[in-house]
Amino acid sequence: MMLKYASFVVSAAILGCVVVIAAQQPERKPPASGPSVECSALKGRTFDHTTSIVDSALVTSGTLRISDAVTVPDLPAFCRVQGVSKPSADSEIRFEVWLPQPAGWNRKFLSTGEGGFAGQLNYQRNGLDSAMNELLRRGYATASTDTGHVSTDQWWGIGHPEKVTDYLYRAKHVTTVAAKAIIAAYYGQAPSHSYFSSCSNGGRQGLIEAQRYPDDFDGLIIGAPWNLQSHSNAGFIWNAQALAAPGAAIPAEKLPAITAAVVAACDKDDGLADGVIADPRRCTFDPRSLTCNGADGNSCLTPAQVSALQKIYDGPRNPRTGESIFPGFARGSEAGWTGMVRPTTAAPGLLVYFSNLVYQNPEWDLRSFNFDSDMEHTDQTIGRLGNATSTDYAAAIRRGVKIIQYHGWNDQTLQPEYSPTYYEQLAKANGGLEHTQSFYRLFMVPGMNHCSGGIGASNFGGVGQQIPPVRDAAHDLQTALEKWVEGGTAPTQFIGTKFTDNQATTRTVQYTRPVCLYPTVPRYKGTGDPNDAANFACVR
Repeated sequence: MMLKYASFVVSAAILGCVVVIAAQQPERKPPASGPSVECSALKGRTFDHTTSIVDSALVTSGTLRISDAVTVPDLPAFCRVQGVSKPSADSEIRFEVWLPQPAGWNRKFLSTGEGGFAGQLNYQRNGLDSAMNELLRRGYATASTDTGHVSTDQWWGIGHPEKVTDYLYRAKHVTTVAAKAIIAAYYGQAPSHSYFSSCSNGGRQGLIEAQRYPDDFDGLIIGAPWNLQSHSNAGFIWNAQALAAPGAAIPAEKLPAITAAVVAACDKDDGLADGVIADPRRCTFDPRSLTCNGADGNSCLTPAQVSALQKIYDGPRNPRTGESIFPGFARGSEAGWTGMVRPTTAAPGLLVYFSNLVYQNPEWDLRSFNFDSDMEHTDQTIGRLGNATSTDYAAAIRRGVKIIQYHGWNDQTLQPEYSPTYYEQLAKANGGLEHTQSFYRLFMVPGMNHCSGGIGASNFGGVGQQIPPVRDAAHDLQTALEKWVEGGTAPTQFIGTKFTDNQATTRTVQYTRPVCLYPTVPRYKGTGDPNDAANFACVR
């Protein structure tokens, strides 16, 4: 029987995000009254013998037409620079740098990241925050890259190991170096600070930058990072195999009943029954409680479905050693699993990673994956290049680099439990929690989906979120990061906002909640308006 996979895996749903690029911090100077060189004069210039500017032009119309399918409106006048970098004979890393007019430049560089398997630039996010268009409006010089391939070519990695290397880690660094050189050439001065803010695969890119290229960024915002990429993809295979067992497929119609049962069991643990579980790790919901006593229906699970659900919660383990390969999905996130449980006969997301990158074989079949030998092979090949799991940040610490990471507990795409797991490993390797928090802070977000959205108060300036109600250090990640990097004040919590519509069509606030510094979690104080974050405390 053909395996049935999760369609969210198909897309990998790995959103891109904004990236903080570290520059040396020169003496502060007021912005220049005019550019050092005309925008058009950048065309034809080369940097480091591997990067060239193929076009540069001043955009003054307010609208940029990228292609027949992509038009970016509502832009201030800016210098659009298009470049290509070829660090190897088989590399073709295309990128763009958008430069505000000198009078509107805030003297900073804030680069986007690239989601999923990239293959295209992050020009805009449908009016939401953290793409090139919004960053340009806010006065930042910004950049994005296709990471060396185009998304329309499904098998771009087969026979092209250098393109695989470019995607996994090299392209983001090369683009960053080139962007900073272009900024200095245009304005006649380097950016005062360089920042990164991104999510998902973009979060993975940011952590690789901090771990391997600590000179690139002064501060980074890391959302829901795909940083243990090889094991996360093994987790997708685990779920697909679990749901493909005889009788184990869980219809999407049953997900609401699962979520309702989990919420009923664990919602009040934070002192308030509001439909949001503050800390799913403390939830002890047992899937067997949903076993059908009679006829099958949408409000119960068959024994085979109970077994599959338990496997999704548990995550995969090495069959020989029993060691955890990757955490399972959090209890309370089931409502977002419609893609995971939807039957399909193709899984391009899995194919891109395993068929295209690991095994270089379009005919690869995930039913053959061995969680011992194949896991080791994946780790030693592609995982070695693309995983961003080092706990050595010594060089970044010496430079004063600061990192803010966030992850939503209702993430339906990347298992959220890995963020605290990695952070605890990081703290152990860096002198304990207090010392680690001096340069790296984690915030777990109840009720937030992958990078943004969900039933929780998940708007606080991250990628794909609505623009926060206030651009201050309490409500906006980027403002808080800059205050930490430039002023030495570290964030202790954020105020997350739940808008009545998670899209950009309304700004009506439904409620607010604290987004707490890990390992604390929000708890209702017992009195006061439960829709006001002021009536919650961050506690252990």
